Amino acid sequence: MNEPSVLAAVTVLGLKTVTAIGIPLFTERVTSRFFERLAPPDLRKVPAAVATPRLLGLLLGLIFVYDRYGWKNFDLQLIFEAGGPWDLSLGQFLGGPANPLNYGLGSLNEFFARRPTSDESIVVTILVVGLILATVLSPFAFWRPPQARRVVLCNIATAIVATYLTIYALVLLFWLLFLLNFWTFALIVAFFQYYRSRI
Repeated sequence: MNEPSVLAAVTVLGLKTVTAIGIPLFTERVTSRFFERLAPPDLRKVPAAVATPRLLGLLLGLIFVYDRYGWKNFDLQLIFEAGGPWDLSLGQFLGGPANPLNYGLGSLNEFFARRPTSDESIVVTILVVGLILATVLSPFAFWRPPQARRVVLCNIATAIVATYLTIYALVLLFWLLFLLNFWTFALIVAFFQYYRSRI
């Protein structure tokens, strides 16, 4: 392969990576600013109200990804295999695993329907129900009803965005592992350092 071809391939790879990573960063930045305007100014001073919708979104995101792909698609041999489940173009990735419209409440029903009485489903049910109740009811313990209702709306929106970002982060990780191999871990370290510098 001659030098211009290598340069073109590296450029395309870089553009794919920047585009795929830029989408969740842009989403997080825009939604954070929106929530700052919607929520009461003292919301961040109440960790319980801030944490519960994020935990709910994290848990729902994990359930959706697990239900859709199972463990088999995260096997290390399949991740790096040409023609495997993560051998996708950018368009296929954004329209497939990273598309939030491919996930929904039906996935929750299927998840629990396949294991109705297992210990796993009972624990997950308790966690999901508990986090939903905490997300919706906890604001009324800290604010008066008018403000509490605003916080509830903010919490629901936060849980939805957190669910999407969890799904996107998980599938992005495995797609980048296929695309970049172990250079992906260097990217993860760089992002960790970036976010740590913002705290």
